[in-house]
Amino acid sequence: MRTTAISALFGLLIVSTFAVGGKEKEDVLIPSDLVASAEAPGPSAAEIERMIKDLGSDDWRAREKAGRDLEAKGEFALPAMRRALIATDDPEVQRRLVVLVRKMDYARLVEPKKVTLSVKDQPAAQIFAEITKQTGYRIEFGGGGEDTKYSFEFKNVPFWQAVDTVANTAGYTVYADYGDESIRVYNQNTMNPYVSYAGPFRFVAQNINSSRNVQLANISKAGGNERMNEYMNLSFQIHSEPKNPMLGYSQPEVLEAKDELGGSLLPPQQPNNLEYRSARYMNQGYRGHNLYASLNLNRSDRSATTLKSLKCRVCIMLLAGTTPEVTVADPLKAKKKSFAGRTTSIELEAVDEDANQKGVYTVNLTAKRVGTVDPNRGDDYYWANNLWQKVELSDEKGNKYFCYGPQTINHNPGAVQMVLMFGPDDRRTGRPAPNKLGPPTKLVLNEWLSVTHEVTFEFKDIPLP
Repeated sequence: MRTTAISALFGLLIVSTFAVGGKEKEDVLIPSDLVASAEAPGPSAAEIERMIKDLGSDDWRAREKAGRDLEAKGEFALPAMRRALIATDDPEVQRRLVVLVRKMDYARLVEPKKVTLSVKDQPAAQIFAEITKQTGYRIEFGGGGEDTKYSFEFKNVPFWQAVDTVANTAGYTVYADYGDESIRVYNQNTMNPYVSYAGPFRFVAQNINSSRNVQLANISKAGGNERMNEYMNLSFQIHSEPKNPMLGYSQPEVLEAKDELGGSLLPPQQPNNLEYRSARYMNQGYRGHNLYASLNLNRSDRSATTLKSLKCRVCIMLLAGTTPEVTVADPLKAKKKSFAGRTTSIELEAVDEDANQKGVYTVNLTAKRVGTVDPNRGDDYYWANNLWQKVELSDEKGNKYFCYGPQTINHNPGAVQMVLMFGPDDRRTGRPAPNKLGPPTKLVLNEWLSVTHEVTFEFKDIPLP
């Protein structure tokens, strides 16, 4: 009976599992290691265990209270709740945990972390250190300005707004596009005046350009206004909080676009827009916390000088977690061997230490899609381009090597051949690695679990070219 219940839960967990600081255990889904754990002290393990136990209390009021209390603890309680979900024999506890874990997992992804602080006459560096402590996000402050003091009162202010408020007040600029989980705040002679916030996302307008087209042939004899057209394009960046690696986004949909004269800049409506937004994703293939996007506008009045209001909608695909699909033990010995997973199989040619760099290893493998490949679809660039990011190499203590990316990569429909290079992270960061790595003892090809979230954002008072 318990085996049946656990099997029924597996399908639910595969779309909702994500934990902070969890560990791999047999076939249990492991959490992504891409999220920084908050440094602020959380509830005690005993307190969480008591709440979980109370979910099965004979008193319905105690059950309801335990559920509310666990939900209030947020991500601090999720690892223990997942372990209990797998281990419990109590059907009532199991039922309530399924609902809570699913709800809390989704909320953790789509709700921003909040900052609450009251500081008076403190340097910017100390204020950013406090934001780091509360959120667990690494903020690299450029330094300087120790003699200038600032005062702030924040109560449940979303992370990005708190960071921008402090940086703008102190005359610093926020950079979130270095391809890692760090937020950098530097004293640069630049600024980002057009920024929009939506949950855990920050939208930064980059540039707007215009092009005019005059039709010279096949002109209607009856005349009309179709001879001249002007097209506009607005490019912007999407920054996610470090807890939220992004896998891609849909084509942005313009909901409203008005100039200061009241004219509309809405582009022509695409008949398949809704299907396009939900089914086809642009710029996929690389997980990260920064994406580049753009949208089209249709200018109606050249005398207008300002895009007064622009409201858009976009679907963002988030990495909700990972689970091992193929695991290879003792990869240094596994030469010319094949391994099958649920959606992908790999042929491992070899894992070898680089002849010129001690402690650096090359992984030579070919990955193939399991099942029939649609010949009409052609190359699946999304699958092929992000496959290398799903490969992990670790030592016997579980310390992971950093992947420097493909040295070579070749793909055709349904297969990818690549040579990857792994080594300590200090080669990339210039800082000593936190753990000394031993020889690799495990190679894992992960499967990514994703969640798609629809976001509305707005820019105001953007100058028109």
